[in-house]
Amino acid sequence: MILDLDPRSSVPLYLQIVEQVRHLVAAGALRDGDRLPTVRELAVQARVNRNTAARAIQDLEREGVVRTRVGQGTFVAEGASKVHPARLEAALDTTIDRLLVEARLAGVGLEELGWRLSRRIEAFRRRGGSEGARASDAPRTEEKE
Repeated sequence: MILDLDPRSSVPLYLQIVEQVRHLVAAGALRDGDRLPTVRELAVQARVNRNTAARAIQDLEREGVVRTRVGQGTFVAEGASKVHPARLEAALDTTIDRLLVEARLAGVGLEELGWRLSRRIEAFRRRGGSEGARASDAPRTEEKE
């Protein structure tokens, strides 16, 4: 498991680990039952404090993404790749909020961010990323408050 953490990001390191593990599970790179590194191994690989690695694992366990078996290790939980719609929507909103904050910190305006996002969506579609799209993937006509 290779993680790409950015210590200069406004996103805490433990959350970067959580998000990347979630992404690896959702993308199928980590499957149900796969063993994760121990907290100590994760800390060494990610070059973070063991408490940071432990907090990430605790958050993933609380979310139901992983399960820890005493004396055996931490494993991707059964059904972890099947995300509940409400949890998926909340995670997506959180990711978008972080993107907005990062863009603002980088001095990227909302118009430019929209243009960049549209460009990335088109590139994703060209690579076949729209396969398996759901009806819920269609743009919404009403805004949430």
